[in-house]
Amino acid sequence: MSSRELFAELDDLLPSVMGFEAVCWHHTDPVTGLPTSMVSTTLDPRGMGPAMDLEFGGGDIATIRQMNAQGSLVAALSQVTEGHPERSIRMREHLSVYGFGDELRLRFDLGEGTWGFAALMREKGRGPYSTEELRFAGQANRLITGALRRSYRPETRPATAAPVPAVIVLGPNDELVAADQPGHALLLELADSVFDVLAVPAVFLVISRLARHAEADPSGIPATMRVQTRAGQWIILRGSVLHGVGLSQVVVTASTPTPTEIMPVVLSSHGLTRRERLVAAEVLRGGSTREIAKALSLAQATVQDHLKSIFVKVGVHSRGELVALLTLDGPRLDQPASSDRG
Repeated sequence: MSSRELFAELDDLLPSVMGFEAVCWHHTDPVTGLPTSMVSTTLDPRGMGPAMDLEFGGGDIATIRQMNAQGSLVAALSQVTEGHPERSIRMREHLSVYGFGDELRLRFDLGEGTWGFAALMREKGRGPYSTEELRFAGQANRLITGALRRSYRPETRPATAAPVPAVIVLGPNDELVAADQPGHALLLELADSVFDVLAVPAVFLVISRLARHAEADPSGIPATMRVQTRAGQWIILRGSVLHGVGLSQVVVTASTPTPTEIMPVVLSSHGLTRRERLVAAEVLRGGSTREIAKALSLAQATVQDHLKSIFVKVGVHSRGELVALLTLDGPRLDQPASSDRG
């Protein structure tokens, strides 16, 4: 099923089991783990921007960035604060305003890429998430991740190409200021719950926050994200702050990714392990078995075992077929035929 169908199924199944009143689903850039959409029928999309400010502003706990860095898959505020969720900035300044008393976060990652993220909010009167509920969440996480990754799984070239290159300009409050014709088409292509209210998809709010934080701290997270369109094509979004036009604006450019930018996603979508991805990258560079073994400090027999596993997962029978599939001259594995985004 598509990712949106999956989220809808989970909306029906999980509340009675996990005991929560609101949930926010996110697609993510598989490489950085940062959200590229917001899908929710229970939360006000206008809260997405302030929530991202708290995520990237620093000082909070169990943030998306921290969970990515630590490899955490399940984190409840009540758990990480030892029963004092009010120690969390987002709980004090954001979640408690809506009557929530605990938040459970799920990062959907099987070790080869982060395919989504979810936040499950429960009302204060319900009390904190229990140890049993957290254990169940960990078990469900693996199943959800597998299904979500398959929704990204590339199959064939999409019928329509993404409207890129494109340019979109956002105002100081992330309102749409201007866009070229492809930019307007791209906004519709990436439409999600935030777009329905603010006329700007959630990924642009994230890019805007990243660009503004990078302006203040160049050592922070780069304002660059991979995102998949409804048609299934991967594109790259880059944000930067404009000056000299009154209040600061953010310009977002969209372009087709280079093979280097998209290859980690392509390989990860087939479930390749980190070592298998390294071997595949060496194959694309033209390395022989001996050269790959030397470059990765592996035995040649181990390289051959990795290659056999890669061939099975990708669905090819030789290095030549693998290279053909993973280069721009062959079928585009990074472009599934049907994948309902946003």
